[in-house]
Amino acid sequence: MAPSSPSPKRFRLIPTSGLAITSFILGLLGVCGPGLGVVGVILGHAGLAKIREARGNLAGRGLAVMGLIFGYLGIAGWGTLVVIWGMAEVKTQKESRSLFRNADVPVPLFPQLPDFETLEPSGVRVTQIELSAGSQPGHAMSFRVYLPKGEADPKSLPCVLVAPAGTNLLSGAGLELLDENTYHDEALPYAEAGMAVVLYSIDGEDPEMADGDEERVEEIRAAYHAFSGAGAGTVNGRNALMFVRSRLPMVDPNRIYSAGHSSAATLSLLLAAHEPLLKGCVAYAPAVDLSEHFADLAPKPEAEFVYPGIQRFVVKSSPLTHADKIRMPVFLFFAEDDTLATLEGSRPFIDALSRMNASVKLRTVPTGGHYESMIEKGIPAGIDWIRSMEQDLPPNRVE
Repeated sequence: MAPSSPSPKRFRLIPTSGLAITSFILGLLGVCGPGLGVVGVILGHAGLAKIREARGNLAGRGLAVMGLIFGYLGIAGWGTLVVIWGMAEVKTQKESRSLFRNADVPVPLFPQLPDFETLEPSGVRVTQIELSAGSQPGHAMSFRVYLPKGEADPKSLPCVLVAPAGTNLLSGAGLELLDENTYHDEALPYAEAGMAVVLYSIDGEDPEMADGDEERVEEIRAAYHAFSGAGAGTVNGRNALMFVRSRLPMVDPNRIYSAGHSSAATLSLLLAAHEPLLKGCVAYAPAVDLSEHFADLAPKPEAEFVYPGIQRFVVKSSPLTHADKIRMPVFLFFAEDDTLATLEGSRPFIDALSRMNASVKLRTVPTGGHYESMIEKGIPAGIDWIRSMEQDLPPNRVE
């Protein structure tokens, strides 16, 4: 009897775990987002558990393991990116709250003073010089010098540094030529009261209206670049301070003040934070919180195109950011009906400054708006405040 042939071997089809398949797919897709990697890892562990429970009746262990590997790699990669981004953000925030690095910008060489002319009827002497020493910040500036009537002994006069007002706080301002039509109202009163005054230009003068929009944008961007490169004008103020100390022997170097109105008042406060050599700071109707001032502009993508880094810059150039660094005496002036620099909106800065600095004098007037209040009440009050700091200043020459 012939031996019987062996029965054919049977193959059993084992289903593959859906959890393992899904884990593998999501693990691969974990590069697209950390959430996918997390879900892939969860499903991978769940898939392995199901495969073990099935005791050989469920396939897909390799897919589940690969899903776990890719998922964990994705999570680790995204975690590393988040840590790096967080460290960079902390560094950016720290940098935006630090002072401008003005020490990195060299001080220019200052020429000798040209001849003075006399302004009548006050008898105040005035002259103006131009710097054109190079392309570095603060090396192409104008200084207008006012000296009180009569000759002064060496180191006998206090001095006030004043910047031109009326900028948009994203660009600077030049000085007009000195002639019979020159505007003196925001500088001359200090000289008439017996002080030396230096009016100084700010890098990044706002351009005139250009023929085309594209040209206008380029000029605005260039002005902003120059202004921000000069530390929002603090390099210019520093240079004005150094100019006084090196070229005005009649000024006592320990009795130099900064002063300004509106945007120039903002710069006066910034300069006070940067320059401890100043004796005091006067600010009439300053913008003190530039993040709030530019709240409608800074977040817009088109603003970043015209003003690169604007959101960091408005924090860095805001007096509120540096209130704790202003340690010298400060005189603040506001009109209660001023709609541009409101007293109410300035309260957080005033409170922060007063907590850190016991030598803060706030003077308010009920009316006068943004400009007239400064001319009629502010500057005379500022002069009185400086006089209170100066024991040997002669009586006010102007009635």
